[in-house]
Amino acid sequence: MEKKKSVISKVFGCVNKVENVILAIMVVGMLVTILLQIIGRVIGHPFPWTEETSRYLFLWMMFVALASGFNQAESSRVTLLLQVGPKWLKKFSEILYAVIVVAFFGFMIIWGIEVVRQQIMMKEMGTALAIPMWVIGICQPIAGVLGIIGVAESFLEHHEKVAIGDKETEKQKALEQGDRL
Repeated sequence: MEKKKSVISKVFGCVNKVENVILAIMVVGMLVTILLQIIGRVIGHPFPWTEETSRYLFLWMMFVALASGFNQAESSRVTLLLQVGPKWLKKFSEILYAVIVVAFFGFMIIWGIEVVRQQIMMKEMGTALAIPMWVIGICQPIAGVLGIIGVAESFLEHHEKVAIGDKETEKQKALEQGDRL
């Protein structure tokens, strides 16, 4: 029998799908744009908008992918110092991890909004595409919000991946599970 999903799990699943759709669109867009750029250079008539387009698609892709990496605690962490450090540090590390990551994404939101506000106020436009630059800049605060949602998902839905255990305890648990099978 399948486990019933909670409302928050459904929200996380929906956010993950939106991120995946955005990322797929950006990757396909970059692929097509860069191929057009290559073809244009080969035939001697490069398209002036392809370089700028690929750069903007890349920015969107990277910011959303950064946030997406936190959805299931898939972001990289350095745990070596925690493994050799005192036990209190291991217990404190999860809280420290959450505070630092949420602060980072909060910083992205606050300063991203400020940059977007300036871009709107200055009526900044892209050079080759002539699109408002806030359309590109908005990816930063959006990624900040998605990142905080991803951290919440990591702690609420995938806490076992966030937890930093003792290597010896993990080995013992693995051996015990192997004996049961």
